[in-house]
Amino acid sequence: MPKIKRRSEKNMFFKEQKGQSALEYLMTYGWALIVILIVIVAVIVFWIQPSQVGGNTCSTTSGILVTNHQLSATSDDLSLILSNQTAASLTNVDINVTGTIGGVSITDSNTLATLGTIQQTAVVDITDNKDVATGETYSLQVTFNYRDALARTVTSTCNTTGTVA
Repeated sequence: MPKIKRRSEKNMFFKEQKGQSALEYLMTYGWALIVILIVIVAVIVFWIQPSQVGGNTCSTTSGILVTNHQLSATSDDLSLILSNQTAASLTNVDINVTGTIGGVSITDSNTLATLGTIQQTAVVDITDNKDVATGETYSLQVTFNYRDALARTVTSTCNTTGTVA
């Protein structure tokens, strides 16, 4: 006499097959999904925070944001990429730099006539104070004095640290 399968046994058999195929799918493509996730996170970290990846950091108060900076050994210049966060052009922007490079104190300044609402590069030449060498570490305080859209005098400070390139 043939054995008759009950309906519940048949449903249970198909449920086990669905679970097995889902598990096989995850095991096959799971590693690829993890690799893709790691690549996406790495791209976000390196793209959004380029100054931290290179070892140079800058913490600032509001007003003028220093999005990146680099001290060059070939030209003895401190290049600051500035972003105006006030939504209006700033006039008479004085840039004063104080701090140490390789243990030697420096002080220098530069003036920008205006700082527009787009990203702009400002260069402060520190040749008068010290010849810098590649690999030296620096810790500088950059102070910005400027007049805002309401003709008020405002001061903003940025503390930068990094290694001379």
